[in-house]
Amino acid sequence: MLPTIMMPQEILDKAFLRVSKIDASGHSKFDMIKNKSIARINAAGDIVHTTLMKYNRAFPSVNEREGFMVELMCVLVDMDKLKIALSRVEWGADKVMDLRRVYDRKIKGTHNLDELDNARKEYYGRVSSIVWRVEPHLKYLAYARDEFRKIPIVDEEMDTIVVAGFPNVGKSQLVDRISTAKPEIAAYPFTTQGIGIGVYTSGYRKFQIIDTPGLLDRPLEDRNAIELQAILALKYLSDMIVFVLDPSETAGYTIEQQERLLASVKVNFPDVYILEVENKVDVLRTESDRLKMSAMTGEGVPELLDEMMKFFRLREKQSMPSEPSE
Repeated sequence: MLPTIMMPQEILDKAFLRVSKIDASGHSKFDMIKNKSIARINAAGDIVHTTLMKYNRAFPSVNEREGFMVELMCVLVDMDKLKIALSRVEWGADKVMDLRRVYDRKIKGTHNLDELDNARKEYYGRVSSIVWRVEPHLKYLAYARDEFRKIPIVDEEMDTIVVAGFPNVGKSQLVDRISTAKPEIAAYPFTTQGIGIGVYTSGYRKFQIIDTPGLLDRPLEDRNAIELQAILALKYLSDMIVFVLDPSETAGYTIEQQERLLASVKVNFPDVYILEVENKVDVLRTESDRLKMSAMTGEGVPELLDEMMKFFRLREKQSMPSEPSE
């Protein structure tokens, strides 16, 4: 769980207000004030250092570049900028600790109240300056945290069905009907801004259902961040792809465009079983051999589920060790 990223003023208020309550004793009034100042600058430095380092350690490794979660993070944020932000925040934490040691010695060597007061104020000012210098990097960490929080929890060990196709062909309605996921559904493209995850239960077995953002029929390098999330789900998670087509073309894409995309998915994911289904039979029913359904009314959905489960039962049967011959 990534912590809330505080901005400079919040960090400084947290540190300086907390240490203002610290007291100390001494053999004389001067010794008491000196000891109190030493305790306060050390505590303030510790609080600022601990806060900044907590942010640095909370984020996932920026050096990894493979795997679903890592690649999805790369789609959502600029990982090079994140790496720089984490490095600068760590720099700030280290500088604060360096200053703490310097001013701890400086205050211990003071001989009058004016020197002591000036050293303490100087320390607070320099610590404040360092924290404000890393403000742009704290802002980027806050942005990255908000983006990472959009990533749903994925069980990469569970059998997974990825629902794919053009925008607005009915993917989210299908996922909503068959799983625990409750995606936003509306009649405009890219309603799904990121992958959604639900669970479908059949008997004793559970299956992960992934609702992906719509894919468009164009080269990978031209795809936007929303589309790339769908590509990553297909690449890393799919045991089966349910490819939804809209022959009524009310989604705004011709059936030829949709079939070209289907052909591209088959080429790019040759080892994944693809189940093709035509949606919106309540609007138009073709004579093709594909499965037919209406995600809106539920017509044909039980038959689609039967076909999905047939695949997993067959795969399970084929993976079982054969009995030794007599």
